[in-house]
Amino acid sequence: MKEKKENLNEVVDAKIMAIKLIIEKNSWLTKIRWLYTVFVLLFFYAYNYFSHISYINYRALILILALAVLGNLMFIFTLKRNTRLPEKEQDYDTYSTIASIQLDFDLVILSLLIFYSGGFESPITVLFIFYIMVATFLIYHKKAFKNTLIAVVLVVVIFFANKGLVITSQKLTEMIGFTLILFFAFFISAYFSKYLRKNEKSLHEFIELTGTLSVTDRLTNLYNQTHFFLLFNLQLEKAKRYDSIFSILLFDVDHFKNYNDTSGHMQGSEALKRVGELMKKMFRVSDILGRFGGDEFIVLLSRSDKVGTYLAADRLREIVEKEPFIARENQPSGKITLSMGIASYPEHGKTLEELLDKADQALYVAKKTGRNRVIIYDPKNDKSGKNTQKKHPANN
Repeated sequence: MKEKKENLNEVVDAKIMAIKLIIEKNSWLTKIRWLYTVFVLLFFYAYNYFSHISYINYRALILILALAVLGNLMFIFTLKRNTRLPEKEQDYDTYSTIASIQLDFDLVILSLLIFYSGGFESPITVLFIFYIMVATFLIYHKKAFKNTLIAVVLVVVIFFANKGLVITSQKLTEMIGFTLILFFAFFISAYFSKYLRKNEKSLHEFIELTGTLSVTDRLTNLYNQTHFFLLFNLQLEKAKRYDSIFSILLFDVDHFKNYNDTSGHMQGSEALKRVGELMKKMFRVSDILGRFGGDEFIVLLSRSDKVGTYLAADRLREIVEKEPFIARENQPSGKITLSMGIASYPEHGKTLEELLDKADQALYVAKKTGRNRVIIYDPKNDKSGKNTQKKHPANN
């Protein structure tokens, strides 16, 4: 039991990890913006003091930096509001969009600062290069390239806004040279970030695969027992909170040992795999399907009472009975069949252990009364587990 609880903590969710990474990038942008604001304020104060040249009116500087501060507070509030949501409800694309908006916002602020501090002659024009490099590392290349083009257009607009249409060839050469530097900064950053993103993508794919393998049974692709118990407990908490119902269906393949012995273990594995495929076709997306171990399977049917669960289980039983499994004629009944037991919350139990025990007892009755049938737990047949063939593990 202790080992199972430890395994639950090791379940890796690739989506949650990816979201955490993009949240960190957003947070990094908000932190840099504080440093950026303080740097610009101190830079112009020192530059104006030592050069005795006022590159920017302090009123304009304060207004622009105030806009940066207000924008930063807005982004911080938006991030905190989103991170308060449950991890499963958070969306990677939402955080990617916030990061993109932050960079667009920074481009506007930077352009205003440069325009009001001398235009193309501004001492902070070089920050365009810093902006492009940061954008290229934080957002997708197509978006980063668009931002680079916008930055180039803004440089040209600022240049002509300050110089007018009458310009010298030297100044025009300087402007063209600077725009080429901007493109160079983008391509150099893109070259390095390409390999970083490639490694990040490979890591993400590996984590996603590892996460899938850690929660699913390799043969049937249904949830393994450990992860099923985790989802079971979550459903139980939800049912208690909202006063809702659900049911448990526990079943196994009749005379499966005989099928393995006569047809071979490879064919036995194929039969279990096929049962898992039929389960996915028969049950709802909201139902939780798991392999309980060996030839045993378990299903949690959300918002389903014992009657609804019985009807769903019986449909699966009929479909499996008619399925043309290879060598099914070697079975005692000449076909592959299922015995199934049902227990419902809260009628038959209010804990995971109680419900599993009741479903197990119902399954035992199905076996003892002829197999190939669905039995709903009946308190009249309750022998407090004394008649059950074996007890199934439960994770409280």
